[in-house]
Amino acid sequence: PLPSRERGLQRVGEVFGMRKESLNKKLLPGGLIENGERRRDYAFRPPTGAMELAVTQAAERSNSTPAAVTQALVHSLEHIADGPPTEARINALCVADRQFLMRELARHLGNAGGWFEADCKHCDARFNFSLDYADLPVREAGDGYPFAEVAMDFGRVRLRLPTGADQIRLAGKPADHEHALLESLLVEVSHDATVPTTLNAEALAAIETALEAVSPEVLRQVAAACPECGKANNVDLNPYTALTHDSREVLTDVHRIALHYHWGEAEILALPRKRRHDYLRLIDQARGMTG
Repeated sequence: PLPSRERGLQRVGEVFGMRKESLNKKLLPGGLIENGERRRDYAFRPPTGAMELAVTQAAERSNSTPAAVTQALVHSLEHIADGPPTEARINALCVADRQFLMRELARHLGNAGGWFEADCKHCDARFNFSLDYADLPVREAGDGYPFAEVAMDFGRVRLRLPTGADQIRLAGKPADHEHALLESLLVEVSHDATVPTTLNAEALAAIETALEAVSPEVLRQVAAACPECGKANNVDLNPYTALTHDSREVLTDVHRIALHYHWGEAEILALPRKRRHDYLRLIDQARGMTG
């Protein structure tokens, strides 16, 4: 949506149109429109140390989260929308598709959710709640995706959904760049329309509503009940958790395995993630650290 206004509380399973079986088919909620066709397929590469290191370094070396998302997906995807995961194609994805893929990447790398902490906004108690990312529904794109038409006072306009390229271009810019973003989203204006230099709140709300109607959406907020007072809390979810890991974690794994087995870095990084962790457990067992 434009601007990216947080929607109200969405309970897991409500309102959203994508079922869990759709997630299992590896389909984007939106997709790329190329040569008049909408493509939604995607697949990640096998999770190796090399992939994990590339994802963590994408966050460490990029100057913004949108740029880091692009690099992380370029290095982790096998293919997308029946084609290669080039920067241009990843940047052409709508914002919700990029959020969806980053959450799926977290699952692919072994972070399926787990226990989360929150502070109750009613009684200030800190509490824990569990969450499985696989249970989070995703709303699929609406009719007309990725375009929306809006009848305004000054005429009829056709807009496209914001993409990763828009996010990267405006990263770090002040909020008053909203109009610049709007201008870049305009695809077509009726022949007798003249878009004013500034838009009032009513016009912006109409545009946002139209874009939300066609946009897919990833759940970014859940309701969690505080066990102390029993009241519900709106807890924000970060779709970019795959970017929060430290590259030193992978490098430490490489160091431990290299010391024990005397293998080279490239050999260790090429190991599947599970195999690497199996070797680490064997090393710990040999040292009497685990059962």
